[in-house]
Amino acid sequence: MDEYVKIIIKADEYMRKNLSEHRASHIRGVAIESRRLAVRYGYDPRKAFLAGYLHDCAKGFTKEENEFYVNKYNIDVPAEEWSIGNSLIHSKVGAFFAKEYFGVEDKEILDAIYYHTVGRPEMTLLDKIVFTADYIEPERDQNSFVPLSVLRPLSYEDLDKAVCEILRCCYEYITKKSSNYVSPDTKKTYDYYINK
Repeated sequence: MDEYVKIIIKADEYMRKNLSEHRASHIRGVAIESRRLAVRYGYDPRKAFLAGYLHDCAKGFTKEENEFYVNKYNIDVPAEEWSIGNSLIHSKVGAFFAKEYFGVEDKEILDAIYYHTVGRPEMTLLDKIVFTADYIEPERDQNSFVPLSVLRPLSYEDLDKAVCEILRCCYEYITKKSSNYVSPDTKKTYDYYINK
């Protein structure tokens, strides 16, 4: 059995024990969608599936667990992000957890996990695949703030345009929320892709 299969089996066992069925279903959907996008854009489908499968591995962490990993790995988390819960922190912590707990050594996979919530300027193809798959996977609610009827076909026609559309929708959604906090990374990524 190769290392890839071992990690998938371990991730599946972890998911069954530690995550809700809703979260597990979302994770499987992102993994499958990541593999589909990888095939469409000529990327390694196994790597894309694994990155998608692990993208939310820290989503169920408590604040205390997040604090432990943030301190252990000296992860930069702005104070404002703590106030909005796990929605942004889980991706940063998840990359380190995927390496420590699941044994993932591939930097490209770890980066795709780390950046899947806010992206980054000059995302790699895998970054864009997982970032997009997270929004278009089959279980995603049709009432999502991103227009799925447009976004799903667009993702298979032009991945860069899909990334831009997701960023635009996210930015508009976040700035209309009462908290009005926009992560500096979100702003940086948004500005880069909208200008591009």
